[in-house]
Amino acid sequence: MKARALFTGDGRLGNQLFQAAFLDSVLPEGAKLTTTGMEELLEGFDWDRFGISNRRDSRAHQSAKRWYRRFGRAATALRLVTGYAQPRQKFEAGGQSYKLHGGAVTRSSGLLSNLTYVDKGYFQSAALAKDATFRLKETYLNAAREFLNALPDGPRAFVHVRRGDYAKWTIFGRSPLLELDYFRRGMEAIKAVAADTQFILLSDDVEAVRNALPGLHVFAGANVYEDFGMMTLCEGGVISNSTLSWWGGFFCRRTLPVISPTGFLAHGLGYEYPVGITGSWMTPIEP
Repeated sequence: MKARALFTGDGRLGNQLFQAAFLDSVLPEGAKLTTTGMEELLEGFDWDRFGISNRRDSRAHQSAKRWYRRFGRAATALRLVTGYAQPRQKFEAGGQSYKLHGGAVTRSSGLLSNLTYVDKGYFQSAALAKDATFRLKETYLNAAREFLNALPDGPRAFVHVRRGDYAKWTIFGRSPLLELDYFRRGMEAIKAVAADTQFILLSDDVEAVRNALPGLHVFAGANVYEDFGMMTLCEGGVISNSTLSWWGGFFCRRTLPVISPTGFLAHGLGYEYPVGITGSWMTPIEP
């Protein structure tokens, strides 16, 4: 009987890419995979390793998803199916304790070895990227190619400034927004390697940052996939502490440095979060 698996996803595109990379690493090729909440990935990426059936993560579906998780966790606890989970761990910041998904993933074997339940998790580990089989659909590269063809000579590096929902979100009791000086210093680090680098600004709030970062070529894709396509066609870049930005850095050509914030979402706290997200191909600098 063909292997079957259930995963109920959460999060936006960057998180879905990490979740897909984890599924690539633990499930056999050709498995029948039932998912919820993976529609952003499936819209923009070819991911042909599995036979996938996805249910859109609508507000009306939230109750059903909770039941899926209860069923999956019960079946895993009873050792009926193979189960994977990413336990939470305690992190300290500013005198407060926070319980967030850690870096460890647990696995338990089930009696029905061809059935797998993967519990809620984000699996944001740099080590998983090598197993990823998804690739951006070719159609989303066309706008970036036209834009790049019109630029002056020189290597190209993207500068991805995440704003949008980060303006209201908090983690460890503080805003994740990076100061614009981090991006300026990141560009200087790249120019130290290639002085003629052409920098391309990408942001979910271009108007808020373009005047503060003058001299950049501004690319505004028609959607997030075209922005991502631009990242992948560059030689390097300055990433935000964003999983989407992370994957853009991973898939870019990497002949120039890929600058990242030390600690990622935990910058300035003396540790890294998510645990294990800093890859060997990244050049971390203090934000």
